[in-house]
Amino acid sequence: MSSDTFFTNQTVDLDQLPRYEEISLKQPHPSYWKIICINMVIFFVVLGIGTGLILFFVDEIRLNAVWIVPLYFILAVILFLIYRLSFKKRGYAVRTHDVIYKSGIIAESTTIVPLNRIQHIELNEGIFSRIFKLGSLQVFTAGGQSGHIHISGIAINEAKSIRDLLLKKLDLLENPATETEA
Repeated sequence: MSSDTFFTNQTVDLDQLPRYEEISLKQPHPSYWKIICINMVIFFVVLGIGTGLILFFVDEIRLNAVWIVPLYFILAVILFLIYRLSFKKRGYAVRTHDVIYKSGIIAESTTIVPLNRIQHIELNEGIFSRIFKLGSLQVFTAGGQSGHIHISGIAINEAKSIRDLLLKKLDLLENPATETEA
């Protein structure tokens, strides 16, 4: 660095920064709740069959059926309520320079990924997602797992549009000359 270069490190006025909290986040598609319910029913059927088999074949455990069966149903209700609250708290937004994803009930988590940190984008469709024409986008970032975003419950056409938009923006970031040629 030459001696005539002047270095500055000004304080940033935090009140002037844009507020991500004020951004209107898009909620998952309402049909995604059906997929969550289907998955929970499958989980509890398998768990119920396993618990039933253990209660039927193991005499020592059968004596505890009086509290195991109610515990099973209490667990089902609690998980249902937690997933329902969690579903209502999820949201995402795609902005000019970043992608935002918010989730969580007790500990709310908001992840903001700048476009220049995105490594690649994955579009996934599970069995039940295909039935309801939904998909999920997974945005992988440079710098580890903590910055990755997994947005589930997006209408498949919208998910494809978001993926294509992000890929175009990434291409413009990597090849700025492409924008002037178009």
